[in-house]
Amino acid sequence: MPKFDEIDKEILRLLQIDGRMPYKDIAEKINKAPATVKNRISKMMEMGIIRAFVPLLNYKILGYNLSAIIMIQAKPGKLNDLIDMTIKEGTLTAVYEITGEYDVILIGRFKDEEHLSSFIRKLLDSGAVERTVTSMVMKTHKEDPRIPI
Repeated sequence: MPKFDEIDKEILRLLQIDGRMPYKDIAEKINKAPATVKNRISKMMEMGIIRAFVPLLNYKILGYNLSAIIMIQAKPGKLNDLIDMTIKEGTLTAVYEITGEYDVILIGRFKDEEHLSSFIRKLLDSGAVERTVTSMVMKTHKEDPRIPI
């Protein structure tokens, strides 16, 4: 595995502020050549440190007014089927396999209660789900996938 150092971390910190920041601007801020920045970003992409460059969207403005957290107990022997099905769902922003009483937690965005209800019915009709518990988000106080590097 290639080396990951403080210069790479500085580049990541800047990209977390603005993922579209030009190599030239990054280079100026860290006192390196633009080619060095480009090579290091390419290396971090190859290493899987940078998975993608995507915008942080305001889902409410786009019509997804409801956020929900869905905990699922899978039927015995159906966990992989459940995960395979849920990772293909476009309205889900996260699918986590967890420990404890439930097997999976889903975090999703839905246009309204009917959209959520339809999704839950689809889960229950799949034959992979034993039980679900759904919580609708009332108010978001923090939502940011970035953590300090």
